[in-house]
Amino acid sequence: MNYSIYKSEERGTANFGWFSARYSFSFGQYHNPQRMGFGKLRVFNDSIIQPGKGFPEHPHDNFEIITIQFQGDLEHTDISGTRNIRANDVQAITAGTGVTHSDVNGSNEEAKQFQIWIEPNIRNTLPKSKVAHFESEDWLDKWKVLVGPSNFDKAPLKIQQDAYLIRGKFDEGRFVEFKTHQKGNGVFLMVVDGAIEFQDKLLKKRDALEITDTDAIWIKNIEDSDILIIEVPM
Repeated sequence: MNYSIYKSEERGTANFGWFSARYSFSFGQYHNPQRMGFGKLRVFNDSIIQPGKGFPEHPHDNFEIITIQFQGDLEHTDISGTRNIRANDVQAITAGTGVTHSDVNGSNEEAKQFQIWIEPNIRNTLPKSKVAHFESEDWLDKWKVLVGPSNFDKAPLKIQQDAYLIRGKFDEGRFVEFKTHQKGNGVFLMVVDGAIEFQDKLLKKRDALEITDTDAIWIKNIEDSDILIIEVPM
């Protein structure tokens, strides 16, 4: 097993007033040649959009684009029409041959989200877009698959890649095991909230862990912890 720990403060930053973000990998004006992605995971942005602000219509192609909404009411328009993305919603877009979309924070509070881009295993497919709503209890004391490959029946949302997004919330003091779904996949773990211990190393809120060359890991929850895992081909 090989692993690396990336502390929250090591991430790139952006702040345009109406929009701020922390970047786990090179994105926009932040460029770090040592942080260009993890396997097929190319973008992991921890973003905040101010009330009444947002992104006008813009294009994407040949990426699997996933939004995990934590707070706020995001008005999203794409090939499926206009819809609101609220807390505990997850959206998955297969950009394929090309989509245009816009995002505006229509609420009176900050819109907080993770935005994740994964490279597809087949390019130029037919674009599609879907949102699923989850309750916090869905990942309480267990690993819950939010997004998975097109042939993975247990995933409410599907993408064009052998990748999985999994979330779990566990009590302080609990040891938990995570097993990969496909041999050879790497694990990108983000501590959404709380604190965990891995290999005697402490990870706190928004710290990340990258692991390869293993099919299973064990972590200890030092506090009540909310954990997001992205399992991707390397």
